[in-house]
Amino acid sequence: MNDKLQKLEAYFSSLEEMTPDQLTNLVEKELNDEELELFVRHIEDFYGIEDEEEIGLLTQLMVSGYFAAKATMGQTINPLSN
Repeated sequence: MNDKLQKLEAYFSSLEEMTPDQLTNLVEKELNDEELELFVRHIEDFYGIEDEEEIGLLTQLMVSGYFAAKATMGQTINPLSN
């Protein structure tokens, strides 16, 4: 198994152990409001989505992908640390 795949598996395994509060803490630790808003604006502008619930779900998916990319590049993203 290659290194990136191992890192991705470890990252997603750690996500499965998280509570909603831990996920919120991770996002607040890694991204400030302005950075998070950039994800939201991209979804609204690029995909033309206006529904708030859909934007929220897609933002969560995009942020999770961003964290996974950072993890595979060797940057520490520890979902279970505070």
